[in-house]
Amino acid sequence: MVQEALEVYCRLKKALKKVTMRDLIKAGIDSTKRERLINEGLLKEKGGVLELTKEGEGALLAHREDYLHGRLIHNDGSSLPEDALHHWTSCHHIDKATLNEFYERLRSMPYRIEDLVPLVEAPPGKAAEVVLIIGGRGVVNRLCEMGLTPETRITVSKRAPVGGPVMVSVRSTDVAIGRGIASKILVKIID
Repeated sequence: MVQEALEVYCRLKKALKKVTMRDLIKAGIDSTKRERLINEGLLKEKGGVLELTKEGEGALLAHREDYLHGRLIHNDGSSLPEDALHHWTSCHHIDKATLNEFYERLRSMPYRIEDLVPLVEAPPGKAAEVVLIIGGRGVVNRLCEMGLTPETRITVSKRAPVGGPVMVSVRSTDVAIGRGIASKILVKIID
């Protein structure tokens, strides 16, 4: 899958700053996928350094958005409708200004989208990093006031049974977050 190769490229770019074809080879991207990345115009090579094109950025964003929607939010594999902006604003109640910030964060995310889990599914006792918050301005602001901002390290203290809140340690403070909101906070478990 070429989207996975784009995710690998982004991880390498974050770590190395400059990515070469040799870096993709070391990362295990086979020759067929490397050729597709170049031939389909998703990456271009300039002076030996690979750069993500507008088409590549679009393909990566579409993959991340579709995975996020179908696997992490609805958990049923459903695809986003053709008018994704209308869907996010009307069904998920995300205002347009917050949606622009969400897309920017999704675009620049240093992790594979497949590595994220909703906070509600994070195992107790494990450290995690807040990566994305899916919600309207009010939800995002309230979580920020609680210290839950992107790139913040947290630890799930415990999860109450049968739909109860998730207890989280953030910046030396314990906070309780309802399961509905916790399902809209996407985290990367830190090994």
